[in-house]
Amino acid sequence: MPAQTIQELEAQFDEAIAKLPGLVLKVTEQSALGALALVDRRITEKGQAANGAPFEDYTPSYKKRKQKAGRYTGKVNFSYTGQMLASTTTGFENIGPTERGVSEGRARVVFDGRDVTTKKKLEGNNKTRPGFLNPSAEEVKMVNKSANETMGRELAAIFQ
Repeated sequence: MPAQTIQELEAQFDEAIAKLPGLVLKVTEQSALGALALVDRRITEKGQAANGAPFEDYTPSYKKRKQKAGRYTGKVNFSYTGQMLASTTTGFENIGPTERGVSEGRARVVFDGRDVTTKKKLEGNNKTRPGFLNPSAEEVKMVNKSANETMGRELAAIFQ
């Protein structure tokens, strides 16, 4: 219900201020998972980096191994077994004393492996194709739009 008095409005603002850090974390986490899904689809379906360019081809030995297994599609798509991308997740960048936190109104997210094998694969691919998991400008725009809508709905609920 809309505030009827200045005290009620103050109480709504206090509630919004108290909930904001948790809301930022929740929406950031949801957005990061959405971005990862968009990146995963782009690189497996199109074999394209964030800038739209195709990835540099596999090493000759790896390409031959994929061809022999019938898994080469003519482009680098990081999906020989599917394990690496399936085991990639999001996490909050360590920005202070806790892993999950908001610093200066921002919560930073990284893509990382759930297990040691995936972490090594991600590191190796990032050496040969730096930023291969980066979202494109369009993907960031889509995720930001969704995040802003979610934040707006959540905050509007407090002031109703």
